[in-house]
Amino acid sequence: MNLPAIVSGAPVRVLIVDDSAFYRAQLARIIGAEPDLQVVGEASNGREAIDLAGQLTPDLITMDVEMPVLDGIEATREIMRSVPTRIVMLSAFTAAGAEATLNALDAGAVDFITKRALHGDMAGAAGQALRARLRSIASSRAVVAPPRSGPTVAATAPVAKIPPPGDAPSRFDASTVLVIGASTGGPALLGELVSAFQADFQPAVVLAVHMPAQFTACFSERLARRCRLPLGHGFNGARVRGGQILVAPGGMQSVLRRDADGVRLEVEPGGATELYRPSIDRLLESAALAVGRHAAGVVLTGMGSDGSVGARAVKAAGGLVWAQDEASSTVFGMPAAVIRAGLADEILSATELASRLRRGD
Repeated sequence: MNLPAIVSGAPVRVLIVDDSAFYRAQLARIIGAEPDLQVVGEASNGREAIDLAGQLTPDLITMDVEMPVLDGIEATREIMRSVPTRIVMLSAFTAAGAEATLNALDAGAVDFITKRALHGDMAGAAGQALRARLRSIASSRAVVAPPRSGPTVAATAPVAKIPPPGDAPSRFDASTVLVIGASTGGPALLGELVSAFQADFQPAVVLAVHMPAQFTACFSERLARRCRLPLGHGFNGARVRGGQILVAPGGMQSVLRRDADGVRLEVEPGGATELYRPSIDRLLESAALAVGRHAAGVVLTGMGSDGSVGARAVKAAGGLVWAQDEASSTVFGMPAAVIRAGLADEILSATELASRLRRGD
């Protein structure tokens, strides 16, 4: 369902949930630095969070994962049942933190930030970037599905049951390299999309999502459990082969290169000032150079405009570009940039994307 829109001109009302007084104070300083964001309450455990969510009906909740009394995952699950709210998780920058955060996305959280991000220059650009991220999430009509049980990736975008394969002719073949890029709201949707691939899907697929490295490794393992195709975490020199899926490592830049043996993935640290690692733009541009008209790109939900420059390169090479529609996007920024630039061959809902990928057309 769609969450209520923020009242025009009113501040975004935020509930902070963390058992650490330090992080609560840090977040309160960051959020309260500008008048369009307002802290309306604080909770030190998941049970308090549930109670205050019902009493205060905030526009946005920042939720710690590990807390006493009731952890953030169970609190998120209960809030999404009783008073659905946009929830952003605060995650430890560890493998265990990644697993817990992905479980929280299963429970209905929209996005996450790492606690490491709160140790930067919060009075400067880092604080501005974090506030911009919270504003973007709060202003979206984020689509929330009922929370699932178990460790599978949840849908924060509406994904109906996928119909059986149709008789439409295939638009993809074994020479196609399909790049799918996403950010906020993407992990949930990518879980649904990889489930749609049939065992005879011929193209090579590379997934890129804005996540730290520890998170993409864990995310790859979870996706692999839902996918009929071989799916693995990418690495430098990995071969890009038809009928297989690679996940671009987080916190690094990935590009595609053609050599005498075909196409491979090159992974490098990238520049310290680069906003997105992996950059969907860079990956799409490299696909256009590596395979020309056999490149295809799908730009999914996410903040900002990453993917639009790369989509232009794919179109210039004669390739195919799809963009997710606004109604099924958690945040419409990335696909909107592609659509506004006139680069999308088709604009598809989450349900339509899954169905088309299942059919391979």
